[in-house]
Amino acid sequence: MTAGAPQASKTVDYDPAEHRVKHCWSEPRADFVTTGVGIIGKCPSTLSKAQARELLNDAEFEGKQPDQTVAEVMPERAWNVHEGVIYEAVPSGPSAYHGYPWRGRPGRNRLARGVKRALQQKAEAQGYGREFKDWLERYES
Repeated sequence: MTAGAPQASKTVDYDPAEHRVKHCWSEPRADFVTTGVGIIGKCPSTLSKAQARELLNDAEFEGKQPDQTVAEVMPERAWNVHEGVIYEAVPSGPSAYHGYPWRGRPGRNRLARGVKRALQQKAEAQGYGREFKDWLERYES
């Protein structure tokens, strides 16, 4: 990099999609609801935008190298864990992602071993190892 050249950002923006209420509800827990079009992940009302931004910028993704950030790679999907719940984020615009609770679906959307291992380590370090295992047992499919 040459002197004076702008540096690439190490963070991406979290898009709370405030114009949509698809993943929002008033419950203080993450869960899923069934609608006419499928199953929708609902984020807890207690998860702030600032927390969501932090989770996004500290997310795991397939092939992640040590100290590599979402902003440097812009992966198709990224995951993190909060209070034992796995969250998935997908791009919603240039340098922006929107996240929601993750659940596996038969035949697709499985977590890569390295991603799952990293999320489990984070959950255990946060004191939510049991909740993480419960989430996987309930939603991994």
